[in-house]
Amino acid sequence: MPIMQFSFYFASLKKSHQRSDLTSLFLFVALALPLVHPVNHCWGQDSQQGQPLLNMVLFVPSDVEPPPGVQRRFAQIAAITEEFLVKEMTKDGYPPAVTTPFPRDKRGNYKFLFIRGEHPVDSGKYDKPGFQHVVIDAAVQKYNLSRDRHVWWVWVYLGDPPKRFSDYRGGGNSIDGGWAMCNYTNIPGELDPKLPLAGGLNQDLTLKACIHELGHGFGLPHLGPMSRDRRGNTLMGPQTKVYHDKVDAREKEVYLCDATAAMLWRHPIFSDSIAKRLQMPKFAMTSCQGEFNRSGRYLEITGEIDSDIPAHSVIVVEDAPEGGSDYFRKSFAGKVDEDGRFRVKVTELDREEGNLRIFFCFENGVNTGNGKEQGIKSGITQQYRVTRRGVELVQPAGTGS
Repeated sequence: MPIMQFSFYFASLKKSHQRSDLTSLFLFVALALPLVHPVNHCWGQDSQQGQPLLNMVLFVPSDVEPPPGVQRRFAQIAAITEEFLVKEMTKDGYPPAVTTPFPRDKRGNYKFLFIRGEHPVDSGKYDKPGFQHVVIDAAVQKYNLSRDRHVWWVWVYLGDPPKRFSDYRGGGNSIDGGWAMCNYTNIPGELDPKLPLAGGLNQDLTLKACIHELGHGFGLPHLGPMSRDRRGNTLMGPQTKVYHDKVDAREKEVYLCDATAAMLWRHPIFSDSIAKRLQMPKFAMTSCQGEFNRSGRYLEITGEIDSDIPAHSVIVVEDAPEGGSDYFRKSFAGKVDEDGRFRVKVTELDREEGNLRIFFCFENGVNTGNGKEQGIKSGITQQYRVTRRGVELVQPAGTGS
């Protein structure tokens, strides 16, 4: 096995072999290479564009050794993550072209990366996010990777509990790629793929929170659970403890809401396509109107979009109140047909008046409402209010991008 393609082999691992496997792991451990010059967004500086990778990285300080069994645990986490995302996207009507997004070798075994930092754990250099670019740049150099705007899932191991990396973070989009950082918790046990993300050992490992941050790495915003779904908490919704305190203390199920699935569907990691990846769509929403359906008790928003890159879905998100949490935001998704006509049902709202954000998911992976930036903040603002007649739009939304 070449050093520059260090892999953890889950398929051949046995519990009785974990210590010998760890010994051979140390043969491939190298210090993170120092940066030649500062890099602000190193995942977005590609020389020759290719297909991006979803890289899973274990990071340790200079004086910390990787924990025994990390190879097996990483492979279990990757398998559970793949199964969850693919299953949920498919259930929501957005089956991804790529069902195994994590890199594998020719034999089908997962490939993971390992980086050792330059500073000891007590230096405090690795207590909070901000060093992700150092890790990414070191991995690019060590493993001879291209800079094809990959997505990086960095697991920080500072030692066994109570030591931990506690400030989980992530960010990115379909054009630049992305990153996420979370804590690697070394506790005994076997992950069970049949358990919900917020149940059993999955919860002890904060697996829902870790995949939540990976969602930010894909460019996903906070979107909360829908009462009508009755499927538990959303991946991009509140922390499990907060959900238990405010909604249901017994619920352990986690799901992807329709809007999240729509936003993920054409991301290059899941579409296996980089066609026009770096191009921001030019479009105009030529019409938009809302009509309240009394029998169904929902607001139906319809309209039309004219774009140089086809849009496949429209997303409507209820803005969080000023000073309020965005983890419980209601969101709605509808399809855009080949002629640019769209239709989306707004089935529940938290307030009697407020703002909706409208944006579109395009075939090249971009999610935008203004053609300049991505995500909810780019959405076209549309005011709504609840009257005796139902929910109505206060005035027509803007029509330009």
